[in-house]
Amino acid sequence: MIRRVDAALRARFLDAARGRPYFGDVMPVHLAVFGESHPRMRFYTATPDAALQLRGRSALLCGTYDREETGGFFTLCGVEHVRTDGAPPAGFARTRRLCCMALFDAGAARTPPVPPLAGLTLDAAPPPGETADFVMRGRDAEIRDNFYSELCAKHARGAAEVWAARQNGRVIATAGAYALSPETAYLAAVETEQAARGQGVGSWLVGALAARLAAGGRRVSLVCEEERTAFYGRLGFTGEGFLWQCERAPGQEEEKNREEDGKHDRTVF
Repeated sequence: MIRRVDAALRARFLDAARGRPYFGDVMPVHLAVFGESHPRMRFYTATPDAALQLRGRSALLCGTYDREETGGFFTLCGVEHVRTDGAPPAGFARTRRLCCMALFDAGAARTPPVPPLAGLTLDAAPPPGETADFVMRGRDAEIRDNFYSELCAKHARGAAEVWAARQNGRVIATAGAYALSPETAYLAAVETEQAARGQGVGSWLVGALAARLAAGGRRVSLVCEEERTAFYGRLGFTGEGFLWQCERAPGQEEEKNREEDGKHDRTVF
């Protein structure tokens, strides 16, 4: 049974997400910031032991759940994209395996030197509107506005910290902790404009921010494509498991998913 989180189910939701790479870092922070009745960010539990988070057409799903029931629920809600650490819900196919990485203490952090670019400065508090414009450039206005609204809510609750690299006053790169708690920090939206890539700006920015967050006693985590693990490894991050990006699939994908389930679903992260 899938039930919307209320005061009585809050502990069950948190227990299902606790200790799981990515999900345990992100979902509890989102519940704390947006609460149980947010119109766009919705939280659910599923039997026997799963936590679900819906945001627009995307969903996060972790724990143990019934594939058919969960897939039907996602269809009813119009979900098209799911991140999960288990089997894809019915009607979805795995499209990418993503790597979970973490920096467990400040001693492991490695901060690259400041790139020798003229006019380069660090901005440890760029305005949320400017951050949204940079990170969501090329996206439609609704996506940008939703990102901005969520970032403002997180800032107000102390659940986000974003840094930017500026060159002659203009933002050329960003990195941020978009789910921040006293114990954890989840990094996301690491962006560098095309003209500044390959010059060490992104690694300097991420390395410096991660080191500062880890120095405060936090476990710093992120999710990346497999080809990016070497980049983050050089900054001190180590792998701690995988999750799957799933997309709504045509019917013929179902048999392939069932074959893959036995290989991957019981992986211990």
